[in-house]
Amino acid sequence: MKAAVMRGLKQIEIENVPTPEPKDGQIRIKIKFSAICGSDVHRFQFGMYKSGAIMGHEFIGVIDKIGPKVTTWKIGDRVVGGGGVSPVNISKHKGARYSAKTVGFENPNWGGFAEFKVMDSWAPLKIPNDVTDDVALFTEPCSIAIHAVRESNFKLGDSSIIIGTGPIGLLLMQVLKSAGVSDLFVSEPSAIRAKAASKLGAKKVFNPNNDNIIDEIVSETGGLGIPLAFDCAAAKNTLQQSLEMVKKNGQVVIVSLGWEEIPLKTVDWVGREIQMKASYGSNSKDWSTALNLMERGLIKTEAMLSKKSFVGFESLQESMTRLMDPIDDIQVVLVP
Repeated sequence: MKAAVMRGLKQIEIENVPTPEPKDGQIRIKIKFSAICGSDVHRFQFGMYKSGAIMGHEFIGVIDKIGPKVTTWKIGDRVVGGGGVSPVNISKHKGARYSAKTVGFENPNWGGFAEFKVMDSWAPLKIPNDVTDDVALFTEPCSIAIHAVRESNFKLGDSSIIIGTGPIGLLLMQVLKSAGVSDLFVSEPSAIRAKAASKLGAKKVFNPNNDNIIDEIVSETGGLGIPLAFDCAAAKNTLQQSLEMVKKNGQVVIVSLGWEEIPLKTVDWVGREIQMKASYGSNSKDWSTALNLMERGLIKTEAMLSKKSFVGFESLQESMTRLMDPIDDIQVVLVP
């Protein structure tokens, strides 16, 4: 099969590798779509992956082969590549000092940037009949948005702001709307992402390059500040801005992965006794909830995709390089 294999810092090679065969208790998925995650780009950019690794963890496809001792699936089932409940207690975050910066993957058959992927039969989830492929594709990032809301202090009727509307930010908007958010604000410098946020129901979309976001949000909230801010951008000033715009005892939830040092000036917000919370990844309950919201029509993806969003193997290297500074992209999807 063809696969996109890491062969050095910022270097992907399209290679022919052995097609994996399912063993006892495993199934094989013929991959239809495999989305490029921001964390894939970070690992491509900063060298987390070892040579020989195959990236990709946001994929969907169809079961094309079933190994021995598998009774829960049939050939042709549409699945999303994750979210299942392990029969044994497997900790995703190995060790008390787990670091999103240092973890790597050595197994060359690990990821979904390939034509086929073998998984344990418990690992994937079935895509509901009423959920189209271009929506199901977003199950994993939607689960991250759901997890972030679960981890936050959000209460029904709260107003919120999302800083950065890449795929996670745009899905977070929709999860908050489903959970009963009142006023929903967005800060986004990219015109294409700002337009998508407007289509998905943001009350106001601010451009941090032109607007004083802190003053705008304080004004919009009657001089108090906003109860909850989600930093999905990890840009140089976004955490400081988020901390300044929340109200007394408000909360900032960090959903992004920042790789560079950022300035913080605590005197500007420490007196309001603000809470800062990190949210990372998701669990099986979040994946199932994502598919439930999709089945109910509460997650829309039309504003996040276009014809140019879908690329082949031949365009993957250029796409990953371009996404290191995603000015004109929302989501890029590999079609193996």
